[in-house]
Amino acid sequence: MNFNSTQIITAIVIILAIPYLIIVLRRASVQNFTFVKALNPFYTKEMQAADELKQSLSPIMDEIETQRVAKFVNHWSDKFEKNRLTVQDVESLNAKIAEGNTDQVNGILAIHPEGRSQFNIINKELQLKAAASVKATEEALV
Repeated sequence: MNFNSTQIITAIVIILAIPYLIIVLRRASVQNFTFVKALNPFYTKEMQAADELKQSLSPIMDEIETQRVAKFVNHWSDKFEKNRLTVQDVESLNAKIAEGNTDQVNGILAIHPEGRSQFNIINKELQLKAAASVKATEEALV
């Protein structure tokens, strides 16, 4: 019999694939791995335990994240509704804008219909004070 290289490679692949598939099926049935994870020879029981822990903690983490977002929204909407937006708040929002977080600031200001106008009023006052202090400094130097 004359075997060409393609036939030899195919035979080797089949010889190696059959035991591998048996190992995969055993891992899937005995160790309770999913078939896709059982195909990964580097996937271990410790990794499966970590995945199961992540999955069991997922609803808790979702609830924590939901509560965090709700507190954040309530904090800012309360400030806007009760006209408690302070100069420090506007300065921190301006710092976020300077850092490049304009979308975050726009989102905060969009929480309440009066948010943008309150921010603009206090921001104009800050800009006028800054311009006045620059002018006073220039006059003092002259």
